[in-house]
Amino acid sequence: MSRYKDKPNLVRLGTNLTKQREALELSVEDVSEMTGFSAQTIRNIEAGEESSLSYVIAICQALDLHPTKAFDFPIKLEPRFKLSAVRAEKTRLTQRIEGFVASDYFNQGRTAKDVVSELNEVYQIQTTTSAVSVILKRKVDEQILKIAQKGQQRIYKKN
Repeated sequence: MSRYKDKPNLVRLGTNLTKQREALELSVEDVSEMTGFSAQTIRNIEAGEESSLSYVIAICQALDLHPTKAFDFPIKLEPRFKLSAVRAEKTRLTQRIEGFVASDYFNQGRTAKDVVSELNEVYQIQTTTSAVSVILKRKVDEQILKIAQKGQQRIYKKN
């Protein structure tokens, strides 16, 4: 799989950097010295080649150009891909469970099955214990919840 590259916008960015450099009557070599980057790196960025944001910011600083000005060109404000219904539902489920975590719900131990029942009762959400378990495990990893084993059941509780 090849790396994503937004060539049209990178070229626009490079054009803005070039215009500013030329307006300041600086050479590529001058900017190279001011940033510590090679002249070829500066040329590549001005030509619209891929670069890290840190490089662009350093060049903007050398050119006394705020990065918002460097990026001042029309950009289509749409994601590359539409958010899938499955991903949106996972996010919604996570937010609902985080609401339970923020409340007193996990002050006492709860199983994934308990959480599924509560989600159904409060939000009319039909989900599975495995989907809920994944989210609860993440909360354990984030040290927000702790987990205890009681027979075959995992019990989740606030830390």
